[in-house]
Amino acid sequence: MKVGKHTAFMIDFASDFADGKISRYDFEMDYSGYVIEHFTMMEKENIRLARKFAATIDDVVEFAESHNIDDEEFRIMINNAICDLLGINEIDLD
Repeated sequence: MKVGKHTAFMIDFASDFADGKISRYDFEMDYSGYVIEHFTMMEKENIRLARKFAATIDDVVEFAESHNIDDEEFRIMINNAICDLLGINEIDLD
């Protein structure tokens, strides 16, 4: 699947959080701004993939914001959402 630069940026950003390279605080502080900055361009790159991003990663972020999800569980949920977005069948069950 071809991924445009804005979509790749957002996937890389979410992956960095899922991999523990950035803190939850930093992820949450930057996420909304990055969505505002990149999502319109993501739609121009590939509207279906942008909508799938919204239905996977963005839904997890919104769910975690409205529920008491601990940091490690949130990382796992983001990782699983990335797998769903990219069509990867391996789900992290740890």
